[in-house]
Amino acid sequence: MRRFVLLTVGLALCLAMTACTRLEVVGPKDGGKPGELPKQKLATRDALPAELGDLVGVTSSADHPNWAQAWFMRPDKSIAVVWINSRTGYMLEDMLIIPRR
Repeated sequence: MRRFVLLTVGLALCLAMTACTRLEVVGPKDGGKPGELPKQKLATRDALPAELGDLVGVTSSADHPNWAQAWFMRPDKSIAVVWINSRTGYMLEDMLIIPRR
């Protein structure tokens, strides 16, 4: 009986492993291909440029609680995202641009 159970579990694991497909590893994007969002460099990292427009939201992630994303609506209605470390005050030099069409 024990041998039958082990054989059944082993067969089920083999079937489950063959049914799975490998997920694509996603890394940082430079916005070079269609569907990829472009990034721009901030002119300075000691202040937020006024050209970013109005701050519309601030979010954070449970995986990285010290990092906050500041979401801005630019004058052309596109969205800019800037990452700021709330513990150290460090701001990343890249900002993500989400264009509106």
